Amino acid sequence: MVAANSPAGRAAEAINDLTRHLPEPGAPAVCSTCPGRFWPCDYFHDAAYRVHTARLRVGDVVPLELHPRLWPPTAPPAAQDPRAWPSETSVEDDRG
Repeated sequence: MVAANSPAGRAAEAINDLTRHLPEPGAPAVCSTCPGRFWPCDYFHDAAYRVHTARLRVGDVVPLELHPRLWPPTAPPAAQDPRAWPSETSVEDDRG
């Protein structure tokens, strides 16, 4: 229960829509409301946008185990091997 004039109260419909379109436990790739649609579905995205627009954090409403699906971890930049490409100083100009 939240106050109607609080940020969560003003975004209650969006929060309800967002949680309605969360996947069932054990099926993180399928929307529980939209038959045959992968999660996150378009309705979830719309509700998440409305929650975000209300200045609330979507991550506070979505279970932690689903966070990596919404926000995949970024891969660290590949360590560049300095031997991969010859440096300019090691390339000799054969034009003579």
